[in-house]
Amino acid sequence: MKNSAVKMRVLISVCAVCCVALLGFGVWKSGLLRKNPGTDNTDNKTVKTTVTPGETSNKTPTPGDTNTTPTPTEPAPAEPTPTDIPLELETSEELTVSSSAEPVETKTMDDTMRTAYETFAYKLFAQLPKGESRMISPFSVYVALCMLADGVDGETLAQLDELLGLTAEERNAYLAGWLEELEAFRNSSDTLLANANSVWIHEGMESDVHKDFLDICAQYFKAGFFSAPMDDSTVRDVNGWVKAKTMNMIDQLLKELPPLTATILLNAITFDAKWQEEFDDTLTRDASFYKADGTTVTVDMMQGDVADGYLENRLATGFIKTYKGGAFSYIALVPKRDVEEVSLDQLLASLSPESIRSLIDNKYDIMCDVYMPKYESDYGLDLVDVLKKLGVTDVFDEKADLSRMIGEPEDDIYVSSVIHKTHISVDAKGTQAAASTAVISEWKSGPPCVILDRPFVYMIVDSEGLPIFIGTYEG
Repeated sequence: MKNSAVKMRVLISVCAVCCVALLGFGVWKSGLLRKNPGTDNTDNKTVKTTVTPGETSNKTPTPGDTNTTPTPTEPAPAEPTPTDIPLELETSEELTVSSSAEPVETKTMDDTMRTAYETFAYKLFAQLPKGESRMISPFSVYVALCMLADGVDGETLAQLDELLGLTAEERNAYLAGWLEELEAFRNSSDTLLANANSVWIHEGMESDVHKDFLDICAQYFKAGFFSAPMDDSTVRDVNGWVKAKTMNMIDQLLKELPPLTATILLNAITFDAKWQEEFDDTLTRDASFYKADGTTVTVDMMQGDVADGYLENRLATGFIKTYKGGAFSYIALVPKRDVEEVSLDQLLASLSPESIRSLIDNKYDIMCDVYMPKYESDYGLDLVDVLKKLGVTDVFDEKADLSRMIGEPEDDIYVSSVIHKTHISVDAKGTQAAASTAVISEWKSGPPCVILDRPFVYMIVDSEGLPIFIGTYEG
């Protein structure tokens, strides 16, 4: 009888334990005691789960689903492209421009457009200040100036037509087709190339900007439109737009705006590509780099075999190295060592559409050893003086006629700045590059403007102008 009682107590204890276990499992299964999806309760800390800009999720978390690691059917989000990076405006307001015009007719790139663009590119580069590392995006400048050309008239237009080549109608059709082709690379896994344009208008002047001009910018250039006070907050908004559209590579295009700014035409372009054949980073070594002034610096010199093309003419040797996908390539040319008195500037002076085309067409399909430094560079300048040397003068003075963009022919509006900035980074894996161009127009005259942005004198005077207090403010 005693043994039976003991057995009964053991049986009851086992049943109780089983009931508690089943109850606990039921509560756990319901999710009441598990971590909330999107939080981490380790050490009583709460860590919010973030979503990459541009990434959306329609998945409803199920109870108990706390695994935030992407599964094979749920790939990790890609690096944000320029269209994914959110734009936060401080005081500017994005405008909606409805277009009543017919869909644009486009033209495919051919020798006519290619010659006009390449001629512009090499002429522009040849006028850059010497004596320092230089880099521009002729594409960015060309697109920005084409938008400007659609807003000018008279001799002002004639000068831009001469520099840009072709008529405005032809250029717009070619550019619209070219920009459509480049859209294929906006989200490419091999090579990213993204272009963006925008028009910024002084708030309160929106009705002064002609609708025909806005239609052209919207339809041919896919431009966005913004109303802005054209003050320091606009500088920050414009720089924010540029930073977003260049994947954070260019974070400051403008330092300030003229007090009488009327409009800003903006272009930004971003390039990000991996080499078809990457350099072996383990072969990178410190090496000497000999500058034109006779000094020597140490660089990280990459080494590799390149089979995409060896280049040579009477002045230079070089190579072509292809990026993944084959749509874009890197070309490097260095003055020949065995030719006396061939400087970099002489080599630059020889560059033309014909000379580069001849080099590419006559490349040697042989393997060559390449030693190339890793490098990263930023460059920027105001292109007004450069463009004046190329024959575009009226748009920058009292002769300017911007009447197809804003106001009337007799209105005192001119282009005061063409700010251009670039960034490039080249390493063993590939190349990142970005550029932005701002064409700033302002009123030639207006209410006098006094800006107390440097040390000044102040007085407190009586009704007769007699000074009661005199002082200086020096910051």
